[in-house]
Amino acid sequence: MPGDPQLSFIEQLASRRPPWFWWLLALILACCFSILSWALCISIFNNPQLPRNYEILRKLNRLPVHKAYTFQTAPKHPTSSAATLRKSYLEFTGDELDIVNRSLMHSYLTNFREAVFCTYLVGTYKVTGSRKLNKDDVISQGFAVQLRSMIQPDEYSQLTQYPLIAEIIFPTSYSNSLKAFHAGDIVDLSITPHFASLLHVEKHEQDDDDTIVVLTAVSLASALRSPHEGPFDLLPPREVKLDASYPLFPNNK
Repeated sequence: MPGDPQLSFIEQLASRRPPWFWWLLALILACCFSILSWALCISIFNNPQLPRNYEILRKLNRLPVHKAYTFQTAPKHPTSSAATLRKSYLEFTGDELDIVNRSLMHSYLTNFREAVFCTYLVGTYKVTGSRKLNKDDVISQGFAVQLRSMIQPDEYSQLTQYPLIAEIIFPTSYSNSLKAFHAGDIVDLSITPHFASLLHVEKHEQDDDDTIVVLTAVSLASALRSPHEGPFDLLPPREVKLDASYPLFPNNK
């Protein structure tokens, strides 16, 4: 009738729907929110290598717990020589190396649930430096040793430098054990006892076009005997610094 008040748009819309329509709509929205929440949680826990996710896990006190390995339980990575690794990564672009490094960190944080690019470093190396780790490094407790790959072209030649540098991280509370690694020492890296698992790869262009590949690896060993002193224990880190700078030694030349 002309005197009846006009209904608002919302009231007209509500009058065209049965009472259960709004309950059904609320239920659908709640289900969508629940699915999105679960998907986000799964993504965060499955991708701790992303800095944002890692920080969320830190605030939730749910950071990944690194396993302490023994000779029997260490991951069954393949082994790679310096020549093989340099040849493999020399032609990689910066974006491709970023993918490799994210995958390597993901493997390390998830206790090698997936180990696509993981490998143990093996071969003959010469110690060129060592230093204690600090809060700005990817792992803050322990020490790192810088090694230069050495090759022997033939049985009549002496060892010569190869354009590949390895930085081995030893997570330990005995950081003074770095004194047992002397510059000039020849170290034969092998699975046992070093278990030097690849963690990061980058390239350094040189003026003579002889590009140096720099590898950072972390020892998964539970104990190690240093070249000049007694054995020391290694412990996995409680957390890592994802935005740490590489290489660990700035004088990689």
